[in-house]
Amino acid sequence: MAAVMTNASDDFFTDDLLTERKKPKKRKADGKKKGNRVELSLSKILNQRFGGGFSRSVGSGNRWGQVAHLPKHAQQVFSGDLIVPQGFKWALESKGGYQDIDLNSVFVGGSKELDGFLEQVTKDSERCGRKPMLCWKRDRKPWLAFVPTTELEGHSFTYRLLYKAWSAVALDELLKLPDLFFVEDIAKANVFEK
Repeated sequence: MAAVMTNASDDFFTDDLLTERKKPKKRKADGKKKGNRVELSLSKILNQRFGGGFSRSVGSGNRWGQVAHLPKHAQQVFSGDLIVPQGFKWALESKGGYQDIDLNSVFVGGSKELDGFLEQVTKDSERCGRKPMLCWKRDRKPWLAFVPTTELEGHSFTYRLLYKAWSAVALDELLKLPDLFFVEDIAKANVFEK
């Protein structure tokens, strides 16, 4: 039997440690498209609960500079991420994703991003004369609703997270509350019109 000799360098691969290699960039999701999907999902949930009247606000997310100069009645329609029916008490801000918001950190100094969302919905609610509600959904998780804690007095939930002056509850639990929690006067509101 004859032994076959191979070149020793054929068995080894070496990396050049002195040359910096660029890591391939992760493909970032299109935030606008994702925001649209989240808003559509929320409007579908609300339309099922109330029988219609909810839709995405035209130009949602980047339009307050245009809306600020509209008459008061138009500002009421175009404040928040969703157009809500007449008589609906809440200005709605919809957020989806934001995987980097760590709910553990809210106990050690809060979350700047969450604070920004709550500030945004508060400003929208002041402009249109409605109460603020932030609806947030992380990927593959249920919807949460943040509302001022004072608005939930007299209502009990299995789980509730208190964050500053806000309470976070599961949106599906919140939607089980009576209609008068959501609308000013059922007889006058067009929430249930089809």
